[in-house]
Amino acid sequence: MKKLAVGLLLSLVFSGRALSQECSSRLQGFVNKTGYKLIVAKPCKVWVATYALTIPRGEGVTGLLLLAQEGEMGVVGAVVQSKAKLHLTADLLQKLMKMNNSLDYVKVGIDDDGDLFVRSELHMESVTGDEFSAVVKKVVEASTKISDILKE
Repeated sequence: MKKLAVGLLLSLVFSGRALSQECSSRLQGFVNKTGYKLIVAKPCKVWVATYALTIPRGEGVTGLLLLAQEGEMGVVGAVVQSKAKLHLTADLLQKLMKMNNSLDYVKVGIDDDGDLFVRSELHMESVTGDEFSAVVKKVVEASTKISDILKE
């Protein structure tokens, strides 16, 4: 599941940008109501909110809010720190694991590329607009908390 979510986000974000936002994706309706400036990375599947996070903008997708849907799975997430800038120590890993435990409905992890991320997964068939908004807020807040830990 983790590999699917992270792979889905990253591969779709880099697969090309499109201008059209017309589609019948359930996530599209929620994304349009976020109020964020959005870039359509892949029509009906991947959107990037460029100014949603307060964490530093880095290389690639670091510091961007990523929203994606593949079938009935939706993902809201962010790369908080790229592998190149991530200096893992036992102390930092312990702090991240504790943070993973304390966050509700948000995962903290290291993806297959070695980047530190936060994300939440949604079952698109049953998610409501209020639930989606709450998840976006939780991911944004979690990215800030993780970024603050990295500064310590």
